[in-house]
Amino acid sequence: MNAFLKSAACCVAVGALGACSAGNADSGATAEPSALVQVKPAVQGDLPDVVTAYGVATAAADAVITLNVQAQGSLTRIDAIPGQAVKRGQRLLVFTLAAPSMATLRQARTALDVANAQRQHTAQLFAQQLATKDQLAQAVKAADDARSALDALPAASAPDGTINIVAPFDGVVTAFGATAGDTVQPGAALVSLGRSDRLSVIAGIEANAMNRVKAGNTVTMSPLDDGKDVSGAVRRVASSLDPKTHQAAAEIVPEGQPVAGMTYRAAITVGLWHGWLLPREAVIGEGADTHIFQTDKGKAVSVPVTVLGEHDDMTAVSGPVQPDRPVVTVGAAQLENDMQVRSGNAPAAR
Repeated sequence: MNAFLKSAACCVAVGALGACSAGNADSGATAEPSALVQVKPAVQGDLPDVVTAYGVATAAADAVITLNVQAQGSLTRIDAIPGQAVKRGQRLLVFTLAAPSMATLRQARTALDVANAQRQHTAQLFAQQLATKDQLAQAVKAADDARSALDALPAASAPDGTINIVAPFDGVVTAFGATAGDTVQPGAALVSLGRSDRLSVIAGIEANAMNRVKAGNTVTMSPLDDGKDVSGAVRRVASSLDPKTHQAAAEIVPEGQPVAGMTYRAAITVGLWHGWLLPREAVIGEGADTHIFQTDKGKAVSVPVTVLGEHDDMTAVSGPVQPDRPVVTVGAAQLENDMQVRSGNAPAAR
């Protein structure tokens, strides 16, 4: 009996030991590591190819006039500044004729007085039949010519030789050709004025992009300061670089009314990239190592791609992307090919 109990106890002990060993073996096994990611369906589409430039709203080139006086003189007063909005008839500056110009003006006035007196005298003689009709006609013509000569002078209506230069329309002062006190020659530019209803944004295009920007390209202009975006289109692009800025000037015509003098960021759409559209963080590596990850049966699959272009936070790529496999959009940087993945926004296990 004792021998039987001992034998049974031994068997129970061996069975328990075997069970414990099996339990230890199970607890020592480790699960395959997995990464928590976010995925989205693979989608193809168009991404705008955008050239970014910066420019200032100013009057269009063909909407700017330059005012001058065809006489020598000086600027004795300036009543505006560049960039100022002015109304039609508002005085911009005061121009005073130089001494030689005043002498010419006095001579023209004297000639007109003499011609008018001669015409009046000839008319009296003609009434008394002491002058012929031809003589009267000549006297009238001489007086008319003297009047025309005086009217052609810039200060004909300014007895003291002072001319008020006023704005011929509502507009914006773009530049002054001289400063107060300067003496200028006949016809010299005094002030340039642009129409306020014909504003354009003149943007600088970098040399490596100037051949991509064409007339007709659509543009979205965003003010660097607070303000609303303005849509527009490229009107023309310079074919050479500005020697000072080393950029090509592009004139952008807005659909709305920009603020004169404001600086805008111009996003010029020059084309479209067609490919697989992904967030930038979904594209890993660079050059020949550029790739994305898709998921297949809970595994990460590395897919080589070529970056076509980028815009904002999106990237267009080409490559052997499988349309029926989700694309990893968040968490791709931690993955390796064939790694176990789980998708969703669940918090990581503690």
